[in-house]
Amino acid sequence: MIGLHTSGEYQIRLACAEDMPNVIELLPELGGDSFSERFPGKSCTDLVRWKYFHNPDGDAAVGVALCGGRVVSIVAGIPQLVRLGKNTVLAFRLGDFITTAEHRKRGLSTALVSLVCDVARERGAAFVYVRPHEAIFRSLLSRLSFVEPEQIEPRRYVELGPLVQRKVGLPASVVRGIGFDAIAKALVLPKMSASVKVDALDRFGKDVDELWARTQDQYSFALVRTSRHLNWRYVDGPTPYRSWAAWRGSELAGYLVAFRARRQPVATILDLFTHPKDEQGAATLLHVALRDMLQRGSDVIYAWTLQHGALSASYNLLRRTCRFVQKPLLHFAVRPLSEQMQMQDVTGLRRQLGAGDFDSF
Repeated sequence: MIGLHTSGEYQIRLACAEDMPNVIELLPELGGDSFSERFPGKSCTDLVRWKYFHNPDGDAAVGVALCGGRVVSIVAGIPQLVRLGKNTVLAFRLGDFITTAEHRKRGLSTALVSLVCDVARERGAAFVYVRPHEAIFRSLLSRLSFVEPEQIEPRRYVELGPLVQRKVGLPASVVRGIGFDAIAKALVLPKMSASVKVDALDRFGKDVDELWARTQDQYSFALVRTSRHLNWRYVDGPTPYRSWAAWRGSELAGYLVAFRARRQPVATILDLFTHPKDEQGAATLLHVALRDMLQRGSDVIYAWTLQHGALSASYNLLRRTCRFVQKPLLHFAVRPLSEQMQMQDVTGLRRQLGAGDFDSF
């Protein structure tokens, strides 16, 4: 079993129930002023309870560093099932990297990542992965045997009218009259297919399980996208997401999940999933969802894509539609924990990975 240990003045161990109030106090430091958008009308306690203890793939492994009996640093590992090659394996997603200001640059995050990796290995995980900030990324590679298969491109679709209005100072009525946005939509938004119908989606059912059963062998690296996981991730938690489903007749062709900020005119596409060759389904989903978000006031819509190619309709459509790449690129780091982890599955072309697969939203 993984036990506690000390590092100088600090005690490093897994969190227990008594630590949760301290953890909940620290979490807002991670998200800043926008953190409360994760749980409108609810509390950080609701977020922690859902995220750490209601996950159908298992409870989180939350490493804490204590000084004087008080939690001063956190790293969490969230278990989830992943399609890896021809097998379904357990993995852990790292997140919630928080250290109070007066205790930074003392190696606490590195020690906690090491602890959580040990717990993940003990629980049978094949690997852990993370989108780390620059401050800890180099340490993960040099000290903890992480590797970076590639980077992630944060991409944007930008509504031109509001951008021109802000830059030039023209009245909104004049900008609308020029028709920048209508032209951009005609040129950039993917074309809809008459054979695909898109509806709003409130909850994932057996149709998505059937979709996953039909498509899982098409991917060498993808989070398991069953109703069990998707309902926990996007429906049962305190964060309000918007979801759409694409249908061909009575068969589910795919889905899209997005998050729309309340305080800023910004939205993010978290998960666009179809059969990797179903360009019509993916294009119709993306068209409907983008128009909905734009009509609701979002004038910048983000999506994350892997830097290098993937044989996926959703990947290609997101790159064409969200054309502006924001620098610097984001890091994507992986640490293998068992022989089940074959890096060629992560670096190959048959992958599905989006913003919703990380710990940022």
